[in-house]
Amino acid sequence: MSFNKKLFLSLFAYLLLSLPLDTHAAEARIFLSSGAGAYLTSKDLTTRLMINSGGGDGINAAEGVIKYDPKKIKIKKIIKDGSIFDLWAKEPVINGQKGEVTFSGGTTKAFNGSLGLILKIQLSPLSSGAYSLEMSTSTTMALAANGLAENITKDVDGGDYIFGSSATVSDAEKIRNKMLGRILLQVEKSGRSWYVYPGDRMRYFLGRPADAFNLMRKLGLGVNHAYIKKYEKGAFPATVSGKILLDVEDSGKAYYINPTDRKAYYLGRPADAFQVMRKLGLGISNDLIKKIPDWAI
Repeated sequence: MSFNKKLFLSLFAYLLLSLPLDTHAAEARIFLSSGAGAYLTSKDLTTRLMINSGGGDGINAAEGVIKYDPKKIKIKKIIKDGSIFDLWAKEPVINGQKGEVTFSGGTTKAFNGSLGLILKIQLSPLSSGAYSLEMSTSTTMALAANGLAENITKDVDGGDYIFGSSATVSDAEKIRNKMLGRILLQVEKSGRSWYVYPGDRMRYFLGRPADAFNLMRKLGLGVNHAYIKKYEKGAFPATVSGKILLDVEDSGKAYYINPTDRKAYYLGRPADAFQVMRKLGLGISNDLIKKIPDWAI
């Protein structure tokens, strides 16, 4: 999709000109959540298009194209409620003939966070099979809120779905249950790391060290210091296998209970925690990991 920069920037010129010039810009990620999993062909699915600003100055605009096979998937509705964008240079549009969803929006207030909703997409599978919603860096842009209108998009992730019968879903459930509490390394995609949270059985992208550290703390379970001390030299109970424990009586220190040995691994600082998680990670193929629904909080 060609990017009508003049039109797009005209909506935000007053904002961009008021911001101080700054050459520092982070790296943004635009992705679908839930962007994977096995689902019944007979049911609709709603996925969320999200953005991680990557920190730095944040972002104030983004645009892109989501492509799909209209013979296999029908996009039924675009939902903007709750979006971080309050201005649209181009309203989200469904083109059922081309198999595209296009959008171009922005905000009068810079978004600087790890989880911003752009829009929701309600879709319906037309037949059983493995189908995708595709995005690429060539058609996706996130503009830095630093007065320079830099495209700071680094990562773009669409969706990989499996639609089928109850047997198809049941087969995926077995994989999902086997991976509960594990750190997964997506070996066919640059070793991306994911955590399969036992609480809701979804997988969460760990991303950068700071993102991974903050996510693990959000998903953590508070326990008292005596509980940590009781099991720290042995195996923790199966009830906390794969969970993150937060010692509420010791500055909220975080420990990962590795499912393979049920021992506690101290997460420490973000960089330390990230290394621990990757060290304990299990390599997994794209074909297997797409059977586990992903989510973002």
